[in-house]
Amino acid sequence: MGFLSVLAFRNVFRNPRRSILTGLTIVFGVAIVIFAQSFLEGEVKGIFDVFIQLQSGHIRVMSNDYFKHEKMLSLQYSIPDYDSIRKQIAEIPGVKIATGRIKFGVLLEHQGLTKQTLGIGIDPVKEEGILELSKKIVLGRVIGAASDEVNIGVNMARDLRLKLNDILTVVTQTRYGSLGAKNYKVIGIFDFDSPQVDRNIFYVPLPTAQDLLDLSGGVTEIFIMADNPDRARQVSKEISVKLGDRYTVKAWQDQGVIYFYLTLIRYIYLIIYIIIILLSAFTILNTMFMTVLERIREIGMMKALGMRNGQLIGMVLLEALFLGAIASTVGALIGTFISYYVSVHGLDFTRVVENMEFPTPNVYYGVFSWTYVATGFLVGVVCGVLAAVFPALRASKLEPTEALHEI
Repeated sequence: MGFLSVLAFRNVFRNPRRSILTGLTIVFGVAIVIFAQSFLEGEVKGIFDVFIQLQSGHIRVMSNDYFKHEKMLSLQYSIPDYDSIRKQIAEIPGVKIATGRIKFGVLLEHQGLTKQTLGIGIDPVKEEGILELSKKIVLGRVIGAASDEVNIGVNMARDLRLKLNDILTVVTQTRYGSLGAKNYKVIGIFDFDSPQVDRNIFYVPLPTAQDLLDLSGGVTEIFIMADNPDRARQVSKEISVKLGDRYTVKAWQDQGVIYFYLTLIRYIYLIIYIIIILLSAFTILNTMFMTVLERIREIGMMKALGMRNGQLIGMVLLEALFLGAIASTVGALIGTFISYYVSVHGLDFTRVVENMEFPTPNVYYGVFSWTYVATGFLVGVVCGVLAAVFPALRASKLEPTEALHEI
């Protein structure tokens, strides 16, 4: 066995051109497998995080009537006793954050420029654990807990030519259908890296929104983050039991079709990933197959000198193992570098997503994991060895005289 190992190792470097060409196939395949797994997982995570932060939380609580008319942003169906309801929810095991939000349609005006958009009243202190608004602010600061201040997106600021400390006029309809208007100071400009969010949403303090909309002590929904997103359905059932049948409680998995889309995307990406692995494996197999076939005469010479079939097969497989391990190591290093770079700097898809209606990130970041690196490495080594099995068996069955005249 030691002799075969030495011979196999020497054969890898005996024909550098052939080994390099074969190795490059494995290097490319391994790097692609690592990058694909990292990026596709990161893309799904990016979409999921935006959806959870901005639209669904892990759980939402609404009045039954508001849930039925949510698209109309019907303020008359709000939760009037918000603070007491929030305290009841916060006591339930598994609830990490519970905070109120008010969504309301508005017309914004600044120096003759107008824009229809969505205002959201929030508790900036509690929302820090959800929106992480302080990390998104690129100019200024986060709104105060009770102030006539707003945070707006970079795209909205551009559309309305707004700068820090400018005054923005907000015109809206109150809970009772009357017209409400108020001036707010732009105290901070955020960048969520999502064109839909940065252009169409602004944030005001919850008490200020309640005053503007005649919703004293009320909210349109209670936004909840669970300790474990996977237990959201279980926690939502406990909340529903505690609050009774006056309220609709929805876990993120049950909110519209987005859970279906995210699940579908995961399956589609899984199929894409499998196809990438199969293509890489097929390319490696084809290259290894051709490499062995090119050596039929050499193999015939070895058999003529007394090498047994088992030794011949072992030598070819050991060569494939050595070459696969070396090439897979190089491919893993390249894949690791690319995967890590994308996980830190991301890939900018602004031109692709800027016209989408669904909030989605401009920049998608990969998810770096040593598990993905190990997977890619093993794919290269295993495919390299398996690719050599059939041609090795074929070569071993040839008679020495037949092999010597094969090519």
